[in-house]
Amino acid sequence: MDRREAWIILNALPSLTPRRLARLLGAFGDPRGILTASEEELAEVIGTDAARKVARERKEADPQRELSMASRAGATVITVDDPAYPEVLLSLPSPPIVLYVLGELTPADRKALAIVGTRRATSYGRLVARKLGQELAARGITVVSGMAPGIDIAAHKGALEAGRTIAVLGTGLGRPYPAGSEKLLQEIAEHGAVVSEFPWEMEGTKWTFPRRNRIIAGLSQGVIVVEAPARSGALITAEYALEQGKEVFAVPGPITSTASQGTNRLIQEGAVLVASVEDILGEFPGWGQRDQGEGRRIPELSPQARGVYEALAAEPLGISELMERTGLPHGELSGILLELELAGLIQELPGRRFTRADLGT
Repeated sequence: MDRREAWIILNALPSLTPRRLARLLGAFGDPRGILTASEEELAEVIGTDAARKVARERKEADPQRELSMASRAGATVITVDDPAYPEVLLSLPSPPIVLYVLGELTPADRKALAIVGTRRATSYGRLVARKLGQELAARGITVVSGMAPGIDIAAHKGALEAGRTIAVLGTGLGRPYPAGSEKLLQEIAEHGAVVSEFPWEMEGTKWTFPRRNRIIAGLSQGVIVVEAPARSGALITAEYALEQGKEVFAVPGPITSTASQGTNRLIQEGAVLVASVEDILGEFPGWGQRDQGEGRRIPELSPQARGVYEALAAEPLGISELMERTGLPHGELSGILLELELAGLIQELPGRRFTRADLGT
């Protein structure tokens, strides 16, 4: 057995908590030593009950099966010994000992920011997350998030319109959450990476999602919380960022909205208030130069939104002119204009006239 297989086995043992692993590594010094130690030797370090569980579980672990499943899916398995292991994660109190990666982690990902928030996002929160994701990615910044419904997925989709994004899962890559997200995960893998520390077929639990949040913060130089109620996993990510000496940003919201209670409190406690992407970039001198190469990818639009966008191809138009050309009622048109503006596709000119935004193409 080599060290790589040993790390994969240790990573698959349900009873081997980070604290127990740290104690065993301190005692035996090598992952293979933990796997060859007798149950009595293990018990001297972690106690009788824990040693019995570890001894039983290590017999059942199959590293070759893990490697085979990952290989068939086109994924890479990186252990903490691997030169490809992200250096930024080594400073974590309990760095993941194994990472399963679909796609590729690149040196460009050292310039990364996380966008996180509640699963029960409002339409405002989703639009802002998508806009920030797109604008950061357009400036060469990798957007990291947790692939949860709501704010996370909106941030990933925004980033995909312009550049790179990394999704950190709270499940094994063979059991992605949410169900039905395979197409989006594939797109993320093609324009960034999908990452998990959990064994390939592991289902998500109440502790795996909070645990993955330390990796989201660890891969990022700062964490942006778009919407979060008073009790939210996004606030756990912000806490990890503060513990790691990272900057925390928060998007303000209505005081009547439960979805903004957590973000408004973060601002009260000193988080940087985000009213535009420039508020974020101001904390990172030298970041944020627009890529003058490949233009951004236009997101999928509804037929109505596409019609409005196409109507603005030749010249700026006002509300009444757009209503006439598209046949849309005022209320629906106003909603579409807000959606296109927050997505960065159009901009408003003086006199309530609208034009396409410069997409850098």
